[in-house]
Amino acid sequence: MCSETYQQFYHGMTRYDYKYQRQKQTRVLRPQRMNRVSRVALLNIFMGLLVGIGASLYYAWQISPVKYLDNDPYALRADYANDYLLLIAQKYSIEKDIRVSRAYLSDLGLDRPGEVVAARVEYMIDTGHSSADINAMAELAKALGADTAKMQPFLS
Repeated sequence: MCSETYQQFYHGMTRYDYKYQRQKQTRVLRPQRMNRVSRVALLNIFMGLLVGIGASLYYAWQISPVKYLDNDPYALRADYANDYLLLIAQKYSIEKDIRVSRAYLSDLGLDRPGEVVAARVEYMIDTGHSSADINAMAELAKALGADTAKMQPFLS
């Protein structure tokens, strides 16, 4: 009897009908399989993100980094601003033109440049910078009207 039912069922079906019935049966199973993401797929996504982020950082930092040109002195980091102050002081010690030095100091955007230069001189004395650099900074501080007791031995 089973074979009769089988023959009756498939006898009237074409090849297309058979494929359609198979697709209809597999559609029921497909959502169950798609609810879960396999560990391999998650690992591949994670590794893809890591490789992408790493490649983009390498490109941004090594191949084509940002280059700052013509940066204003007031935007300098503290250590570069201190080097800029020293360059101004060395220029003043050679040329003795306080107007030019004040113009350069105004580029740093300091409210009281004399006090800032005097504080930098005292810091340089405490940390043991070279005496030539301290002399130049002390001369500039004195020309700006800031004079401290620590600077006196370095003034000529």
